[in-house]
Amino acid sequence: MVYLSLGSNIGDRQLFLQLAIGLIIYRIGEVKRVSSIVETPAWGFEGDAFYNACLSLETALSPQKVLEELIIIEKILGRKRKTTKEYQARNIDLDILLFGEKIIHSHNLSIPHPRMEKRNFVLAPLAEIAPETLHPILNKSLEQLYLETEDTAQINSIKDNLFIPKRKKFIAIEGNIGAGKTTFTHQLHSAVGGTLLLENFYDNPYLADFYHDPEAHALKVETAFLEQRVVQLSYFFKDKIKSPIIADFSLEKSLLFAQQNLSEADFTDYKKEYIIASTKLPQPDLVLFLAQSIPQLQENIQKRGRDFEQGISDHYLQKIETGYAQWQKNSCLNIFELNTKEMDFVHDKDAFYSLLATFFCA
Repeated sequence: MVYLSLGSNIGDRQLFLQLAIGLIIYRIGEVKRVSSIVETPAWGFEGDAFYNACLSLETALSPQKVLEELIIIEKILGRKRKTTKEYQARNIDLDILLFGEKIIHSHNLSIPHPRMEKRNFVLAPLAEIAPETLHPILNKSLEQLYLETEDTAQINSIKDNLFIPKRKKFIAIEGNIGAGKTTFTHQLHSAVGGTLLLENFYDNPYLADFYHDPEAHALKVETAFLEQRVVQLSYFFKDKIKSPIIADFSLEKSLLFAQQNLSEADFTDYKKEYIIASTKLPQPDLVLFLAQSIPQLQENIQKRGRDFEQGISDHYLQKIETGYAQWQKNSCLNIFELNTKEMDFVHDKDAFYSLLATFFCA
């Protein structure tokens, strides 16, 4: 069992603690318990009060690898470490307190964490979740250390609780044309790790013809997309893959677009082929739907500059939007909508943090 401390005294302190827990689950291991939040004065420097918490987790990673991952998580959440050894304000601070019964003293890692027995902001939440656990050097329980500590710093309990997100193994990102599916897929993958699965839409030989003459090429383009997605999913899931798998498409979008683009007769035949092809293929345990306005979709389409997309009309985008709305009502998949309207999640870190927090809630 590994015990970590989490602290924040900049920005939305509770949000940063919650984001850190979510990222720890995906990047390091299974979180077992999370303490209450305590608010304590800044320790070792003048600054705003900290929100602090502790958690326990199980991991297959080595102590050094856990340390490396914690530093990566801090960077993802915007912490900029200074080269000086002085204490400083930070939006997130993550430390290894205990790693089973290991005792480690290396150039960049000390376990148990030095001076943890002298710090109320560590002992209070740690004793809450593991009162009987022994300090491997002092041979005293954490509860005993908390009762005996000479640290008199005031501790305030915070009523709001942190939660342990459920880890998803297969996540698909969906949305209208130009919603930013692939961009967000890359961002989410960079944050939580795992494996990317990106659609090979450029391999569809009928796509450009479809946008030029939809009626003449609709069946060809939708059939080709279905075949490509089936082949891609079939080969991708044959190998042992590091989870989570994060894809910028779901197989069900084939059915959605086909229903909007094909005649009733063609769609009836197409649906039969879809059912046969999709029966044994894996389905995502979570679909994140990026909700976006039509004007923003058009702006994004123009920005990415694909020649064959430049003539897409507002009417067509609205038709697809209507299809997605109906799909969300009728699909058996676990679909969670992310409101990305008037939000620049690419350049605005706070906007991305907001989406990431919503993802952890899904």
